[in-house]
Amino acid sequence: MKFAVMGTGVMGCGWITQCVLSGHVVHAYDANADSRAAVARICEKLAGKAAKKFNFDQPGYAQKAIKKITTHAKKQDFIEAAQRCDIFFEIIFEDMELKCAVLAEILPQLPPKVIFWSNTSSLNIDVLAEAGGRPERSIVTHGMNPVPLMPGVEVVPGVKTSAETLEFTRKALLDMKKAPFLAPNIPGFWVNRLLFPQMLDAIRLLESGKIQVEDGDVGLTTCLGHPQGAFKLYDFASTPTILRVALEMFKASDDPRFYPPLMLVRMVKNGEFGASSGKGFYDWRDPRNPRPRKLAEYIISSAENMTQNVIKKPVF
Repeated sequence: MKFAVMGTGVMGCGWITQCVLSGHVVHAYDANADSRAAVARICEKLAGKAAKKFNFDQPGYAQKAIKKITTHAKKQDFIEAAQRCDIFFEIIFEDMELKCAVLAEILPQLPPKVIFWSNTSSLNIDVLAEAGGRPERSIVTHGMNPVPLMPGVEVVPGVKTSAETLEFTRKALLDMKKAPFLAPNIPGFWVNRLLFPQMLDAIRLLESGKIQVEDGDVGLTTCLGHPQGAFKLYDFASTPTILRVALEMFKASDDPRFYPPLMLVRMVKNGEFGASSGKGFYDWRDPRNPRPRKLAEYIISSAENMTQNVIKKPVF
């Protein structure tokens, strides 16, 4: 099959890699030139990791797979390529207004037969489907990060999603060696509906000085079987992503459990995005040996702590 992938960030590159490793052709586009330029390098690295994990590495395997990717510098060239694709795959960060604007612009230019997939992790597929104008052929396929290494995919049909679209999607994901499962069209679907209250509570406990980063992650890895602990996971997901998803889920549900802690907002404002920026809950200057940070400057113990500005400085 042929995929037109809109968005080449972390999740976009993950899905692009998954598609080409599964034998499909990908046309990709992102408005950010730096993101576009990094696609081949990131996807080749992910392909190598997947090949090693699943024991199908062959000389030049990753390089051969990456040759199936065409990254377009011009949006119109991408749209013209998408007109010849089977699936238009939207993988933009969690911003309902932006997603709807993109879908309203591009999907009407594509043939009616093109299926619309969205990798949204929390947003209402019915709203996205109506924005694109093809609700019967619209569905959520939310993969887990990193996509080539994580088999699970949430499949969320909308009210008007046809049975044919659902079955096509299920079969396509199975052919990619994924593990698709149906999830409800509610804020956060299934995975994030359960995960985000826990994620935000962990940050609140850190913010109130009740737990330290290292102790929190040791507890979860040794007692609950988490592969890397909560705070390290957040650094891979990135604090801006957590903030965006939490806010969208709060707006959609009015559930106070999803309202983001002040500490998270301040970390994003201070550029502490996680592994991608070099610091977050961990110090990532040595990516092979990240060190948990103390983050004492973010602890809230008084009204003064809540109202003061946190000085942006390299505290590790």
